[in-house]
Amino acid sequence: MQDIKEIIIQKASISEIDWVNARYKEVGFVSSNFDEEHIALAKISTIKCGLGRLTKIDQNNLELGGMYVFDAYRGLGVAEKIVTYLLDHAGSKKKVWCLPFAHLLHFYAKFGFKDHTTTNHQIPDKIASKLHWCTTTYKDEVLLLVNN
Repeated sequence: MQDIKEIIIQKASISEIDWVNARYKEVGFVSSNFDEEHIALAKISTIKCGLGRLTKIDQNNLELGGMYVFDAYRGLGVAEKIVTYLLDHAGSKKKVWCLPFAHLLHFYAKFGFKDHTTTNHQIPDKIASKLHWCTTTYKDEVLLLVNN
């Protein structure tokens, strides 16, 4: 097992966007748009082991998504490092929305995400559309969570 201290998270470069989108295609995720997202890559040594992204929705809202840790690197804390990195880059005044599969509720709760029905936040149209897409595309239950 690799030591968690060896996990490095960095912003993806434009030259890596084809690699990012090839990984997302492998798991049926929506492709990334480099100009609208802050894409995080996780590496152990020089080996890419996971990725995630923050997508700008509007002035006040972001979506945390595209969380994908490669099978060989699961259980090492890679996802936690990616989420922490992305939330650190979100800005304190922004609402961050997340549409995870239901079995990941406890994972996202560690970062302050709550079921949207427990808040009075207005759901942005882009998030509502994405929720509809997710619930009609994936067989597993998808939740709508918000942080802030």
